[in-house]
Amino acid sequence: MGKVMDCRNKMVEYATWATRTHWGIHYAEVRPIPVHIPVKHRPFTTDCSGFITILAKWAGVPDPNGRGYSGEGFTGTLLAHLPHIPFDRTWRGDLVVFGAGTGQHVVMLMTGGVHGGDPWVASHGQESDPSMYRLSTEKSYFAGDPTVRYMQVIPGNKL
Repeated sequence: MGKVMDCRNKMVEYATWATRTHWGIHYAEVRPIPVHIPVKHRPFTTDCSGFITILAKWAGVPDPNGRGYSGEGFTGTLLAHLPHIPFDRTWRGDLVVFGAGTGQHVVMLMTGGVHGGDPWVASHGQESDPSMYRLSTEKSYFAGDPTVRYMQVIPGNKL
């Protein structure tokens, strides 16, 4: 298995851990993002983009915000920094942003669109999260703004 897939698998592993044992993981839009916490450490407080950023840091992926893990970033910086790809080219660990403009919410694919179907996503959008949902369930929350964009978490699949 290559380093890229290893990092993607680690992101999914950490997201699975967080959704299964979500006590101590709280929701709030706080900055800076607490990116320097040890792997699987709780408690911490973050929002959806912070959750993605923390998972990426723990997995050894370059900062998906393009900020060198400074703790700065939000859904819009993820959108601006990462390459956009079609759903059928996504892999586990890739990101999905809902909403136009700088986006309203970001989740991580637990399996990619290359496998088709309705994949599971890891989401941290409220105090009772992080949780796993089907992509179609997350899309239904944003039915009023159907804009959905997919992003490659490791640009060019290189580390």
